[in-house]
Amino acid sequence: MKYMKCQICSNEDISTIYDGQIRDGGIGRYTDINVNMYQCQECGVIWHNLRERDLDEYYSSEDYRQELEGTSSENDFYRIHDGETLDKLYYTGTTVFRDKIVADLGCAAGAFLDSISGMAKTVIGIEPSNVYQTALKKKGYCTFAYASDAIQEYGGKVDVLTSFDVIEHVSDPLTFLKEVHALLREKGKAIIGTPTDAPVMRAMLGQIYEKELLFSTQHLWVFNQKSLMLLAKKAGFRKASVRYFQRYGLGNALSWLKYRQPKGNVSYSFITDTMDIVWKKELEAQGLSDYIVLNVER
Repeated sequence: MKYMKCQICSNEDISTIYDGQIRDGGIGRYTDINVNMYQCQECGVIWHNLRERDLDEYYSSEDYRQELEGTSSENDFYRIHDGETLDKLYYTGTTVFRDKIVADLGCAAGAFLDSISGMAKTVIGIEPSNVYQTALKKKGYCTFAYASDAIQEYGGKVDVLTSFDVIEHVSDPLTFLKEVHALLREKGKAIIGTPTDAPVMRAMLGQIYEKELLFSTQHLWVFNQKSLMLLAKKAGFRKASVRYFQRYGLGNALSWLKYRQPKGNVSYSFITDTMDIVWKKELEAQGLSDYIVLNVER
């Protein structure tokens, strides 16, 4: 392997952990070529070096949603993603938004903002997609394409910033967090969620899980607690912590073992609510969940 340095911690001890096709958009779409996935042996972050796309152009166009979900329409976005709002409110709580200036970074058509707009003093949608910007403006939300644009008007003024499933898409995570820091007021808080490497699923399924779901051309990074905490420190946050959340239930894991493909949250009659809760809580308690949320304070 040629000389390489970790972009997150500058460590030079890098391992190639995967060499094969990875997901390229939606389920069942793969790269034409094998892709190397690398992992830093110091901070644990995982990444690939595919940088063929102009990311600004890609995410401002309809290409991203078309490749991922087969549609970029506003109504289809709500149909697909409205159900995630309850999960996001579980990550954030509700009291944090009351009478506050709130920004959602990478908000798409604004489904999460819709759920908190009645509580917040001001709602700011930051979203590069031209289609979704139109939807946000139609709702009367303050709308910006990028955090760097929002900083010009709201730098140092935002009370609470949320960002879900975004940081893994950006080429420079440190700059991403520095811009979050710049938007927040003193003692302002940010809640940033991202998928983990789902270690239990990888242990059970190995390269099947990695190819079919985990590793993706659109996800440049897979973060863990150590890499996120290091980034938060470098970005200048005075406080930082993480929480683990398990989104998918026991039925999902069993269906993976049966079908070797992602089937979402699958129900089996023998899986009781208690069994499912224990599955999720144990993975969260052991830091083995499929989702991690970084909480930071300026």
